[in-house]
Order: sequence, then structure tokens, then C-alpha cells
Amino acid sequence: MRTVADMLAGIDAPMPNGCNSLGRILADLDSHQCRFPLRGDGAATRFCAVEVSEADWLPGFAGRSYCTFHRRLSEGRGTEAERAAPRVLERLA
Repeated sequence: MRTVADMLAGIDAPMPNGCNSLGRILADLDSHQCRFPLRGDGAATRFCAVEVSEADWLPGFAGRSYCTFHRRLSEGRGTEAERAAPRVLERLA
């Protein structure tokens, strides 16, 4: 995952294997194209633009306007309490 230091240093975000796209600016994106920011700033920000399947496209929900690669990249491990929740639920059942 790209750190804040990487972003400040201008290091580009990772791209899916086999994707050689330089990305697109927001105004050039078609519907159902990944909106994960790759590089740039402000109106010059370039987004991934890989096609997102109809089933995965849910704008307004966290990561649901990203391609599978970038959605997985953006999902965190969660807090310790979130990671422990399944074990706690097992004890309560």
C-alpha cells in the first residue's frame, strides 16, 4: 500500500497486473470505470479507469467505484477489536 510519504514524494499508486494505462482525468471517465486516484493533483488527478463490473459498481459505498484490484488494496485490516469480533461471537454463541 502506498504511504502518505510515497504520495508526497510523487510515487505513483500500484496498478493491476497487465494494465499499462496512464489513467484518465475525472471528466474523461465513462460510467463504470475505476475512480481510484493514481497520480496528479486537483483537476489534473488521473484515475485508474479500468472497467468495473455492473455487479461491483455501487458508488456511494466505500470502495465500490474501484476495480477489484484497487478495492482490495484500499481495504484495511481493521482495528484489533474488529479482527477479534469473530472470536468473541464464537464464545458468546
